[in-house]
Amino acid sequence: MNIGGLLNIARSGMAASQAQIAATAQNVTNAQTPGYSRQRVTLTAGIPLKLPQGSFGTGVLVYSVDRMRNEMMDTGYRRDTSAAAFSEERRDALGAVEGVLGEPSDTGLASNLEQLWSAFSDLSTNPTSSAARGVVRQRAAQVSAQLNQFGNQIADAQVVARTRLLESAGRVNTLASQVAEINARIVAAEAEGKQAPDMRDQRDSKIDELASLIGATSYPQADGSVNVNIGGDSLVDGANFKKVRIQATLNDPTKLGVAIGENAGGGAPVETMYQLGGQMAGTLDSYNTILPSSLTTLDGVAAALVSATNTAHANGFVGTTPAGNFFDPARTTARTIRLDASIVANVANIAASGISGEPGDNSVAIAMSRLRETPVAINGQMASISEGYRTVVASIATSVNGAQGTATAARTLATQSDTRRESIKGVSIDEEMVNLMKFQQSYAAAARLVSVVDEISNTLINLGR
Repeated sequence: MNIGGLLNIARSGMAASQAQIAATAQNVTNAQTPGYSRQRVTLTAGIPLKLPQGSFGTGVLVYSVDRMRNEMMDTGYRRDTSAAAFSEERRDALGAVEGVLGEPSDTGLASNLEQLWSAFSDLSTNPTSSAARGVVRQRAAQVSAQLNQFGNQIADAQVVARTRLLESAGRVNTLASQVAEINARIVAAEAEGKQAPDMRDQRDSKIDELASLIGATSYPQADGSVNVNIGGDSLVDGANFKKVRIQATLNDPTKLGVAIGENAGGGAPVETMYQLGGQMAGTLDSYNTILPSSLTTLDGVAAALVSATNTAHANGFVGTTPAGNFFDPARTTARTIRLDASIVANVANIAASGISGEPGDNSVAIAMSRLRETPVAINGQMASISEGYRTVVASIATSVNGAQGTATAARTLATQSDTRRESIKGVSIDEEMVNLMKFQQSYAAAARLVSVVDEISNTLINLGR
């Protein structure tokens, strides 16, 4: 091998070490960059030179710059973070309902119901008292106002959930378009078979967010692109993507679903999907199930209260006139319950007597006060109104506790998956510093080889003189 060959070997060694130092510098400066995967330079020996004396190496070549990533760990992380986002969204919805009820509390509905029964009891001890009737009307108005507040707050929470779904759908569409765009760029950049690590990191960050938002799954393709699916349907296919929409479900227009794609004319989405994951699945569950179910149970309490009090009150008399309704019979939901107009107009229309022309009788007031413990039909069971409401509160509390446990467990799994993934793709500053010293020494050794070749050249020149 001649002097030029030796210099080429030295030059290739210096170039390889310089590439390794550059990759190390990139790792160090991006150690805190979200989504960044550490990079490594892959080296390969140069094509050997065959001479009569034997085969001699020609140095080293920089084959590629690769990122440290494990697709199985990415898949596991996305699955776990999707489950965590779903569980946390359900937990938050149930927690919001529990917060609306605010039980146990001295100012909660349970306490106000007890005060209403006590007001009827006080009226029974003084059935001719206008003041006692005024207290009954006040307590009943408090109960109906509180039920109105509960119903409206839960209905408002549904509006918020719908808005959140629309915003999330918009974000999914943005991410899908970005993934498709990056796919096209990666295919072009990797046409010669070399990875484009920074672009792949950008794409994976988008897919991570899609997994958390809607439970997206990705499938790598031979050309370097990835296909992304949601709910078993294609969202991104190479450089193409479909938009998602929020729309009423086909079998129940009161519920919402996620539709994907547009028809040939660019009109409304044509397919509704249900097998989703992530935050949007949790929000859909909140909108379609958790919040309506909670409102339905409160409606059951309101309906039972209206029916029971009106039935008892209708057995009474105001003087010699049969008593009317206590609550408005046309308003039997939590959002609409209110006192009957006759009661609002005049407390004298509150009946305490069950005997015509006997104002001193208290049988109706007693019957009204005994609603505290009288079983009535409420939410599919026989229980007192107060007990029925306590059952609603207890059921929601149990659901909150279960959802909290599920969300905590799911987030723990997601954190563990992220830790395992970071052990592969994350940057260790200590490790990079060790590598930097090693590559620096390699560079210095290659540079020293240049000096040795120079000394050999001078010796050969001097021999010829």
